[in-house]
Amino acid sequence: MTKPWLGRDLVAEASSHLDVGRAQYFFGAADREFLMHRNYRAWHRYALEPKYLDRPKQVTTSAKFGSRALSTPLTIAPIAFQSLLDPTGEPGLAFAAGVAGVGYTISTRSSRRLSAIAEAFALGQQLVPEEIVGLDEHHRVLIEPWQHERRGELWLQVYQTENPEFTTQLINGAAGFGVRAGALTIDTPHLGARYHDQRNNFSPMDALRQVLDPVDQDGPAFGDGFSPAEIEQSRDLDFGRFIAECDAAGLDPIAKGILSLHDLGVIRQARPGRDPIIPWVSNHGGRQSDLVATTAEALARFASQSRQDTMIVDGGIADPTDALVAIALGAKVVALGRPVMAAFALGGVLGAMQYLIEFRDQLLSQLTILGYASPDALATGSSTRMRTVGDDG
Repeated sequence: MTKPWLGRDLVAEASSHLDVGRAQYFFGAADREFLMHRNYRAWHRYALEPKYLDRPKQVTTSAKFGSRALSTPLTIAPIAFQSLLDPTGEPGLAFAAGVAGVGYTISTRSSRRLSAIAEAFALGQQLVPEEIVGLDEHHRVLIEPWQHERRGELWLQVYQTENPEFTTQLINGAAGFGVRAGALTIDTPHLGARYHDQRNNFSPMDALRQVLDPVDQDGPAFGDGFSPAEIEQSRDLDFGRFIAECDAAGLDPIAKGILSLHDLGVIRQARPGRDPIIPWVSNHGGRQSDLVATTAEALARFASQSRQDTMIVDGGIADPTDALVAIALGAKVVALGRPVMAAFALGGVLGAMQYLIEFRDQLLSQLTILGYASPDALATGSSTRMRTVGDDG
């Protein structure tokens, strides 16, 4: 594990650690990569209003998510093919998330089976610090105050595929393993222009087959009995079918990729008489198009219209201070992507675990410094302001 553990340092070190094909697949983006870099800078344009003379006696990272409580308002964003970063793959990272009390979002392109991911996540939540093999004393001490507050959730990211039965099977299977929500990615009728992958002639599926034994090629990325053509992403979304499938399976439906007031309005009207669809503000980490807004910009615009939506956000969250800005702008859950993948690539399960433990600890530290009792208190009691134009980090 690298020191210091700032997101930019982790990504830079992991990029030099991996071969060029894998490094640019995970840490690159679409087009000229302008949006990826704008995503990171956009959070730096905001400052929070502290309450130093009204500091609470107790501070927690616990946060409400609809009618449920999470031990921390964080989840791991859905990232495909995680076995290319570390041999433990998705179960290894899910275990690390469980230990830290952070949620985990399973990708449709996961390289390992759903049951293994769910079992590892549950085990991580259950172990006491002394039972976690390899965890050093410093991180044991950080865990101890909240070792009984590890209420992260498993979610499933969904692509609708050419054979809709594959998606149905995936949702139903996930529900059986304790997944609480399904997140339909709406911005990917096909992949954006990934010039690095084209230049490197990099195929993640070919690479997976080289690093995973045949017996371990059991994740949904391999089709689970469906042909490669059947599990290709469909250009046409059937949003109504997705909602019905989630309702039948008992999953909260989420729309991932909301960037416009138009799409936000559509999902608000998509389920009359029921709890609304949860918007996930995302631009796919800049991996689809340079021509759309940063997630910070989109989230701020939505917050100016209404703070009633239970929103999730990802995109450019490099460090805990970025996550707190997102919460102050109205996000209920913040999803972590490239930096945690970099920690996983550099240090495996322990590296990811250390990163997530320290990320959560820094959330607690910053809330204490700023004078807020919880992320919910920050969301309702803070104000944000723009820094000087051009001072974007």
